[in-house]
Amino acid sequence: MSESTGGLSKGMIRFIDTPIAEPFARARTLGFASSAGISALIGGVLSVFTGSIALAFSVAVVSFLVNAVFVLNRYLGHASTPLAVNLNHPFMDQAPLGKAEVKVQLSNGSWIDPGSHRVKLIPDELFGGFNIVHDTLDFPVLGHFSEAKKRTPLITRHMALINQSIALRDAVNDVPDPIDEAREREKKESGLLERSWLEEEKEIEVESPLVSFFKREE
Repeated sequence: MSESTGGLSKGMIRFIDTPIAEPFARARTLGFASSAGISALIGGVLSVFTGSIALAFSVAVVSFLVNAVFVLNRYLGHASTPLAVNLNHPFMDQAPLGKAEVKVQLSNGSWIDPGSHRVKLIPDELFGGFNIVHDTLDFPVLGHFSEAKKRTPLITRHMALINQSIALRDAVNDVPDPIDEAREREKKESGLLERSWLEEEKEIEVESPLVSFFKREE
């Protein structure tokens, strides 16, 4: 399980409130303004061609609401990212003064430290939805992450941001990347196997029947 659970501790900032997420807020504001402008234009054109202000106003309002809902849904998708970081994390776009931290929110609202490994989702066969687990050989469960019945582009985006935040946290904290360590281990093990094979070949060559025969003749 995770190292700590519970509410979001003091000093932690939700992803949507970090500087890196500011473009999403600007896009929301721009989207609302564009929706209002387009709706006003449609209403004006209709009022000229139909002569009905009531009809033009109704169409303009409906047009604005449709576009505003679309814009709001996109923003809420980013705002709902279940991720928080502290001031020393690179997401805060400032020089770190200490240890970077990352917290991930579970489906029950509690916040956990994701630990030292990247994470992934696996289906929860008992309760439904998805559990968040360490991306290691035994997949230890950190908690229930989502009630969603299937993987959605939004969940995939959330997981990508979480793993990116973990990688950046470890970079600031000078923690070796476990993926790089695994690759280095594979190279070393491959080299050891290759040397071992060559050594065995040499031993086989030395102990060949022909060599043994000459040894006996000596």
